[in-house]
Amino acid sequence: MKVLLLVPKRYSLYESFESIFSNGDIESFFVDYQHIVGKWENRVHMQYFRFPDKWRLKWEAYYFEKINKFYREEFQRVKPDLVMVYNDELLVPETVEYFKERGAKVAFFLGDHPFYTNFNRYYLSLLFLADAIYVPDSFWMKQLAKMGLKKLYFFQTDLPRNQYYKKVLPARLYDELKSEVLYVGVSYSNSWGYKKARFLDHFTPFDLKIYGNKHWKKFFRFFPGLEPHFWERTEYIPISRMNEMYNAAKIIPVDGNPGILAGLHQRVWEALGAGALPLMEWQDDLTEIFGNEVDLPAVKSYDDIEEMTRYYLDHEEKRVELVNWMRNLVDEKYAPEKNLELFRHSLQLN
Repeated sequence: MKVLLLVPKRYSLYESFESIFSNGDIESFFVDYQHIVGKWENRVHMQYFRFPDKWRLKWEAYYFEKINKFYREEFQRVKPDLVMVYNDELLVPETVEYFKERGAKVAFFLGDHPFYTNFNRYYLSLLFLADAIYVPDSFWMKQLAKMGLKKLYFFQTDLPRNQYYKKVLPARLYDELKSEVLYVGVSYSNSWGYKKARFLDHFTPFDLKIYGNKHWKKFFRFFPGLEPHFWERTEYIPISRMNEMYNAAKIIPVDGNPGILAGLHQRVWEALGAGALPLMEWQDDLTEIFGNEVDLPAVKSYDDIEEMTRYYLDHEEKRVELVNWMRNLVDEKYAPEKNLELFRHSLQLN
C-alpha cells in the first residue's frame, strides 16, 4: 500500500504519522508545499483573509493553484492508495476529487478546528469529501456530526519520541536553559492573548521563562509580572532545541486554546516525551484519554495554579512518577500499530 502524507515536517505530528505508516507493507511519501513557495508568498497568505473578497479570489487563483498543481504532480508520481492530510494543507475541493477519481481514499486529521481557521475558505467543504476524518477533540466531533459529517473517529497520536525525548544535557547547556516552568509559544493581539497572559501570570512566583512573539508585550500593562520572565523570539525554534529546553524544565504550562474545546494541545505530548510535567488547564477529554484512576495535573480554576505548581516543584518524586505514568498510558493506548489498525479498519484498507 502506498500512502501520500500531506503533513508538515516542522510539526512534531510529522513523526507520529511517520511511525504509524512505517509498517513493512506500506510505502509512505511525505509532501510539504512549503519548499515550493517563497517567504513573501507565505507572508502575504498569512494576511490574505483581511483582503476584500475580490482580492482574496485573485490571490487564491495564483497561490492555491500553484500548490494544488504541485499536489497533483506528486500524486501522479506516487500513485497512492491513500492520501492523509493534516488540516487542509491548502487543498481545494477539485484536487480532492481528482485524487478520489483516480482510486485513492482521502482522510483528514484535524489539528485545528475548521471553524477558527482563516487560511483556507475551503477547509470545511473538504471534509464532506473525506473517506474518514480523525478528530482529537470530542466536542469538535459533536459539532461536525451536527452538520451532517460522517465517518468521524476520535484519534490521538503517540508521543513524538524521536523529537521529544529524555536527554542528559551537558552541565553548561543545562545551566543556560534550566527553569522551573517553561512556556514556548505565540500570543495573540485579541482576547485569546489576554486569556493566555492571565493563565501564565499565575506562574510568575516561580522561575518562569516565556519565549514568544511580540504580541505578548501588549498584555504587560495588565500583567506587569510577566515582563521580567519574557524573551521575544522572531525565528522558529528548531525541534532539537525545543527538546533541550523541555529537558531543562520541570513544568510545562498548557493552556486551553479557545479553539480546542475538549481535547489536548500537542504540547502535552511534547512535554511528556521530554520528561517534563504538563500542568494543564482542565479539558474534558482528559478523562477520555487518562481515565479517573489518578489525580491529573490539571486545574479547573486558575486560582489553583500556584498551589499545584508549588506542590510538584516541592515533590520531585511525585512529579517524575506522574510523568512516567502518563507516558506509559499514552504508549499503551495510542501506539503506532494501534493507530494503524484504526486507519485500516475505518478506511477498509487491506
